[in-house]
Amino acid sequence: MRRNVFILVLILLLILFAIYKNTDRPDTNKNYVYIEDNEELVIENILPLSDEVGSTFSRSNSKSNIYYKFKIKNSYEDKAKYKILLKTKSGKAFINDRYVKILLSDKNNVTKKEYIADTTKTIIGLNKFNNKYVVYSGSLKGNGEEEFILRLWISNASTYDDELIFDGQLSVYSY
Repeated sequence: MRRNVFILVLILLLILFAIYKNTDRPDTNKNYVYIEDNEELVIENILPLSDEVGSTFSRSNSKSNIYYKFKIKNSYEDKAKYKILLKTKSGKAFINDRYVKILLSDKNNVTKKEYIADTTKTIIGLNKFNNKYVVYSGSLKGNGEEEFILRLWISNASTYDDELIFDGQLSVYSY
């Protein structure tokens, strides 16, 4: 009889511990993963380039706004999933989506696998989430960080009667 009571108490304690542990998990309303130093990365004055130049552009080329290096961090002690999102600045409409080109790589300039098949991916090829374009989805271990290089340019196939300047913001959503 004592043994049965002991087992029952042990099971109840395990259930209570599991409930307590699950209430401490991040929810979709908390942004545990963020861009270091800023909540958003502002992208301004993106102009037309050839795909060859845009996809190989580096900081050493100039101080142009085509090349953005940024780091995201997880402030939570457990693993968190995230989405890197792109939207236009001030809610303006995107210029013609087929002209906005994008390439994402890691801190060592190794192209992320989602971009390898088509290194000149256009914005129109990206999924949408909350009216923003999903540039990349991943996860970070607890208190982890990851660095990225984003290259964003306008296709030189655009015509001058099109709006040729793109201004946007990059942000992170975590869950």
